[in-house]
Amino acid sequence: MSSSLIDVIRQLAPAPTDTTAAGRESAGLLAVLARVPDPRDPRGIRYPLASVLAVAVCAVMAGASTFAAIADWVDDLDASAWGRLGFTGRVPVLTTVWRLLVRVDAETLTAVLADWLRSRLSAPPPVRRVIAVDGKVVRGAVLPEGRVHLLSAYDTSTGVVLAQVQVAAKSNEIPAFAPLLEQVAARLGGLAGVVIVADALHTQVAHARAVAAAGGHLYVSVKANQCATRRSDTSPLQAGQTRREVCWV
Repeated sequence: MSSSLIDVIRQLAPAPTDTTAAGRESAGLLAVLARVPDPRDPRGIRYPLASVLAVAVCAVMAGASTFAAIADWVDDLDASAWGRLGFTGRVPVLTTVWRLLVRVDAETLTAVLADWLRSRLSAPPPVRRVIAVDGKVVRGAVLPEGRVHLLSAYDTSTGVVLAQVQVAAKSNEIPAFAPLLEQVAARLGGLAGVVIVADALHTQVAHARAVAAAGGHLYVSVKANQCATRRSDTSPLQAGQTRREVCWV
């Protein structure tokens, strides 16, 4: 099989020109994943946390969508590839990978990966940064309380998901918006001048005030159920159209 995914995580110093906006050189994926707190008891640890996480990242990039597929992916590698992933002599079995991945702090892992991806971008930042906020139910992911529903913040200029928040069971995306906004602000160093685009569900006064207070702009569809916000529009409607407009805050 191709070793291109393994090459991505080799711990080699990047070229001097590969820097972040703050002037810091980007690090290899293994080095970055080592920053994730290890939830295990130090006694009896057999496999480096960064190596197991790197296996999961690369396997998912290769199309794996289950724990079993992740384990199959690492089993298919040769000894040389195992060594480059940080394993010595043996690799973890399915149950070991599962027990570790379900205990890792998902928010921290998302932040570490987002920062790593952003560090590898060489293009200058856009004149105006636009962040698309959208929620999706994760296919095939089920918890005892129900299916996994994530609210994500996607940087349209770089293609990087800056942050993700799990929507609580028996709730909706509205309460998850503020925590997601906090994570985005942490990734970008603030929201000044940033445009947040969301669907009509997030046409909420509290959302608009929070974004405006941070110096950003909220771009949402204002529908007829938001009478106080929606400006009057007497223009004739075409067949099948509904009255709605875009609101800038």
